[in-house]
Amino acid sequence: MLKTLNETNNLTLLARYDFLDLCLLGETGTGKSHTAKLIHDLSPRAKMPFIAVNCAELTPSIIESELFGYEKGAFTGAITSKEGKFEAAAGGTLFLDEIGELSPSLQAKLLKVVEEKCITRVGGNRSRAVDVRMVYATHRDLSALREDLRYRVAVHAIHLKPLRERRDEIAPLARVFVKNFSKKSGRSLTADELTLKLLEPAEWKGNIRELRSFVEKVCLDTMFAADNTTETEETLSLTDEILLENLSKVAGQTQNTQHHHVREKHPAFVSGEKMEQYLEKIETDLLKNALAANNFNQTRAARDLGISRSGLIKKMKRMTH
Repeated sequence: MLKTLNETNNLTLLARYDFLDLCLLGETGTGKSHTAKLIHDLSPRAKMPFIAVNCAELTPSIIESELFGYEKGAFTGAITSKEGKFEAAAGGTLFLDEIGELSPSLQAKLLKVVEEKCITRVGGNRSRAVDVRMVYATHRDLSALREDLRYRVAVHAIHLKPLRERRDEIAPLARVFVKNFSKKSGRSLTADELTLKLLEPAEWKGNIRELRSFVEKVCLDTMFAADNTTETEETLSLTDEILLENLSKVAGQTQNTQHHHVREKHPAFVSGEKMEQYLEKIETDLLKNALAANNFNQTRAARDLGISRSGLIKKMKRMTH
């Protein structure tokens, strides 16, 4: 799922140095939570706790007690003492997602903890040492953080590219999501490699999260379609028609405000490449552009290209990269 990072070995190397705190930067849905867990699993702390906290989901009134814990009587309702996330993650990793949502005052307290490796519970006065590796994440620019905390957090930053900049990972990811859905639903679902490649031209502005939801919707539609027929197949296959129909709906949701990217330049010629291979690349770009320009509606795309709908589908199935 994180081919881009693994190719440079940076992730594995940084994970091993568990004394380094890391910061994950990327758009919503690029897999920051998954990456944080992967860093923990690749580190010497793998057998110790991994505690994740989404700072955007906690209200300012409770987030301090959630992170640092509290003593009995610290506030109304505190009938017993309770450890916070820092103590719960002792020896392991504490993942603070959406750190940019923390208030400036809490950012200051967090910086003190990070530098001193000690916490003080709300309502308490005893300092407690904590051995925790910090992994931060945010979809916002780091300028949203206090300057002193920003310098500390930004030292070891990992940028996660959006899915549209790593299109070769779309089909493998979709295959994983089909497999996971099949396991959860108890139905045997599969997808042809070339069918999944039809997903590559889409923008996926919601990144991995959007792709997962889309694949699950296609799987559901495939199951419903099978249930409405008299055929009883043990394994259901995702079809081009169902997938493209759903792509058309997704594209239609954004069509009023923006147009899909259409590649205007011809693909680069590689020395030693045969003419047939080069022409295939041009045809692939042409098919992708026609689909994108027509909201992935294959009938309209085929009409623009002057070919039949069935001819378009056959050509799309031969698309290679």
